[in-house]
Amino acid sequence: METPNGRVRWSLWSSGFGFVTQGQMQLCKVTEKLQKFEQAAKQLLAQTGADHVVYGRKIYDEDGKVKEVRFYLEPMTDKRFERDVVPLKNQVIYALHKLGEVPSNE
Repeated sequence: METPNGRVRWSLWSSGFGFVTQGQMQLCKVTEKLQKFEQAAKQLLAQTGADHVVYGRKIYDEDGKVKEVRFYLEPMTDKRFERDVVPLKNQVIYALHKLGEVPSNE
């Protein structure tokens, strides 16, 4: 939950182990941290050939305040992304997506 002093709870999750660690951070630092995870996700997307790599989630409470920020580096297939990510509510999902092939006009 976002606190009056501008701090928010965060957690780190791993595909191999699940929950790894947690803490609190200044809400104003979240964007910077997400950018670092985005760069790592870009490399992971290229290395794995995954359809998607989820690297973060901002979870909001019923009042629209940031409740928690979660960081990931989670490669996913289209099927898993549709099953595990698309149905999520009251959240902003941060993910990179493999670009599909563009058909030629031949």
